[in-house]
Amino acid sequence: MSRIAQPAFAGTYFDVLAAVFICLVVQTTMSLFAASIPVLAPAIAAERGWNPAIVAFYPTVVYITAFLVSFHVPALLFRIGGMGLSLASVVVAGAGLVLLLPPYAGAAAAAAFAIGCGTAAMNPASSQMLGPRTTARTASLVMSIKQTGVPLGGVLAGAFVPILASHSGWRMAAVELAAIGLALAIALLPSINWLNGAATAAKPAAFRPLDPVRHLLAVPGMPALLSASLTFNGMQVCLRSFFVVYLVTDLRLGLVTAGIAFSVSQAAGMIGQVGWAALSDRVLPVHAVMAIIGTLMSAAALCTAAMTPYWPLVAIYAVAAIYGVSAAGYLPVLLGEVAKRSPPGQVGALTSAAQLFPLSGCIIGPLAFGGMAAILGLPAAFVLAAASTLAGTAVLAAPHRVLVDVFGERNRT
Repeated sequence: MSRIAQPAFAGTYFDVLAAVFICLVVQTTMSLFAASIPVLAPAIAAERGWNPAIVAFYPTVVYITAFLVSFHVPALLFRIGGMGLSLASVVVAGAGLVLLLPPYAGAAAAAAFAIGCGTAAMNPASSQMLGPRTTARTASLVMSIKQTGVPLGGVLAGAFVPILASHSGWRMAAVELAAIGLALAIALLPSINWLNGAATAAKPAAFRPLDPVRHLLAVPGMPALLSASLTFNGMQVCLRSFFVVYLVTDLRLGLVTAGIAFSVSQAAGMIGQVGWAALSDRVLPVHAVMAIIGTLMSAAALCTAAMTPYWPLVAIYAVAAIYGVSAAGYLPVLLGEVAKRSPPGQVGALTSAAQLFPLSGCIIGPLAFGGMAAILGLPAAFVLAAASTLAGTAVLAAPHRVLVDVFGERNRT
């Protein structure tokens, strides 16, 4: 496969900056919507008499939906382009928030489904727009800047959604958020032709949903990155889901103190996204960068398992920072590498194929972690997570030619 080809519309400094900024805004909005449902869940459950634990099913529905929808994202990209799909995703996710209003569990499940559809489309759509605007020395960095919208949206949800809900009720908060998404989509409609540009490819005559997966696995070295991403993303989701619970229940920290540790990990993750991307673009090969990330997150998980209530807070915060900078920092490196290896017009389709592997980690990781925690406790679950990411790191260290022979050549036939 070829490196990135620069289309006619790319090349100006303003063009790249404006495209990155718009993709960042859309990514932040999508992340805000996705994080708002768990924030609003306690108020919704209290009003309707539902068990608040039902929110535990929310990420499962979102990630399974995103996984299944990802197979169909390339066809949508061929039809409406990256910007068209981005705006459609924001509108669909906003509609998902409105689906919370009817007092039915089925409507709440439909809300999670809508968020999952938007989640599936975000990275492929933005990659379809940004990929042709990057070079081999900037691809991962550009993707990392856009990807900071994910934690930024979570921060906004935690900071402002409770204020909206307390001021006008959770229903009005959901409607106001959906209105923000609709207004953003309308405001950005004029940018569709500019941002899609020559990056919107013609649909192949014999396109099949699994074609992008086959093409991606045929890229030398890519199977190792995708295999590692499955374990890495599982670790990232477990960090978000269980780290605070572990600090509160096993280490007996206060909720505020545990929340600060979690915030440290997320802030470190934002720094890591940019830092690892720059390292991958300019200093080290992508497999080496990913192997360093995997080693660090494995060490952090083992340190987490070894924590006791007697550990000083500074040590806990340091582990949280290492955990965050590694577990939350790898995805832009993967997205950038996919962009570098994609033929013209195909980066969105191949990104959609690539995200199937991290999304699998989102589904499998918490289930395995939660099962181990139920049987042997949270420390053992963190050890299991470390073993998983160490396995992914070991795959990265394996000879690339063996991986190509086993995976790539098989998928060329």
